[in-house]
Amino acid sequence: MQMLRFVAAAAALAAGIASSAAHAQADPAIFTSGTETGTRYNPGVDSTAYENVYIYAPGATQARINSVTVGIRQVGSAATPAPTVDVEVSLAEMTWDGTAFGRGATIATQTVTIPAQTVAVTTPVTVTWGATDPALRPVLNLQTQTNGMNGYGAFWVGVKFRGANAASTANGWRVVNMPTIGRATNNFGLFNASTGVWGGNYWFGTTTGTDGVTVRDNPARFLLTVTGAAINPVAPASDLLYGQSCGDLGWYHAPLDPDGLSNRWVYASAFVPATAGQQFTPRQVNYSVVRFGSAATPAPPADMELALVKMTWDGTNFGLGEVVATSTLSLTESTTYVTEKISWNFASPASAPKVDLQTESNPGLGGLWVAARFTGVYSNDTTNGWRIGYAPLNGASLNGFGMDDGTGVFVANYFFGNYNNAGAAGEAKPARMVTELFGTVGDAGSACLGDLNLDGVVNGADLGLLLGAWGPCSSSPCTGDLNTDGVVNGADLGLLLGAWGACP
Repeated sequence: MQMLRFVAAAAALAAGIASSAAHAQADPAIFTSGTETGTRYNPGVDSTAYENVYIYAPGATQARINSVTVGIRQVGSAATPAPTVDVEVSLAEMTWDGTAFGRGATIATQTVTIPAQTVAVTTPVTVTWGATDPALRPVLNLQTQTNGMNGYGAFWVGVKFRGANAASTANGWRVVNMPTIGRATNNFGLFNASTGVWGGNYWFGTTTGTDGVTVRDNPARFLLTVTGAAINPVAPASDLLYGQSCGDLGWYHAPLDPDGLSNRWVYASAFVPATAGQQFTPRQVNYSVVRFGSAATPAPPADMELALVKMTWDGTNFGLGEVVATSTLSLTESTTYVTEKISWNFASPASAPKVDLQTESNPGLGGLWVAARFTGVYSNDTTNGWRIGYAPLNGASLNGFGMDDGTGVFVANYFFGNYNNAGAAGEAKPARMVTELFGTVGDAGSACLGDLNLDGVVNGADLGLLLGAWGPCSSSPCTGDLNTDGVVNGADLGLLLGAWGACP
């Protein structure tokens, strides 16, 4: 692997984007790359580099591709031109066996020859399939096991240099940061046809930043634009307020830290559309957990406690407010490496908790924490961990999660360092938990004691809810437990009857 520095040619890149748009016909861009870095890469003769392409396709199982544009970096001079080279672009399906990403069937391939260059320039290479007739365009089966829960399906775009000058490192594909449309993990696939060796997670290691201190990952994605369409996608639920982030390959479990606290809480920051004084009423809370199990070494069963927690803001720092609701869910033993989604469901809006939203820090958004921790005998087993994700498509979040160290010290922006990027600061690595919130946001009701459905009056509807919840509470808060003693009984019935009528 050889990586060379360059001086970016913005005009050439803009021309490439325009060229790609001209080939798009009726299909829009479904994947576009992020900002260019100062590196390029040529895998050498007989090797193909594959970019993992995750497109937004909730419910869809296939993608129809119109065009692909790849940015090839050519570093030449009048004295030593970057030689002409053939660039092969291919579409391949992605496989996932629960442990590793694989290369499935190759669906389409085209080769383009690019001329020699006497300057340093990013040359766009565009291939188009059936530009005038969608029926002629290749269709790929999408890999949805790893990120389908978040609305994404994946495939590979391959790049291979061919011809007499294929090994010349004066030509290489341009390395970029995370995409602006779609998602991609921070690595590429690499297949050597002469040896048959496949690597699904090839990357460039770490680099010390220009400040001489900060160590961060090198991006391993290449400059790429894909136009096309997900076929017959299913729209997400209308009440999805936060989520659909793409899961990174990273994961986290608190006992990995030096203090080894097994019951440490982690807090995912979730900002949903809201105005001052509004509350969030959940219908469902989803949390993604990585299970590092195998037949030989299963991931043991584990209990996970989830909580909805109010978020505070003092003008400088985010903090922890009241714990509004908690629930414990159980994970069974797992003999596979898989991301498992657990769901915390609420029977009805009337019985669901109400979370006051923090709106001072972000106009138009309201914040809360979704907290989680492992409990029970296997709480410190690191074969279970929280799945790390990129920024969500719905709602917003901080690129860092909150963490309570068990001694009363709360860190609101815990994160995993930086990616290699121009400048000393770099780009923060994902440190969000893959979380989804379904529900509604509305103004705080005029509820009073006994007004279980928040309609401003205590009447037969509330009595029905109380009687339906009769007995020991199974969750917190507990519908009908008006005196909060953990059981719905005659004492609570007496309080409700005493409050009968319109709320004051």
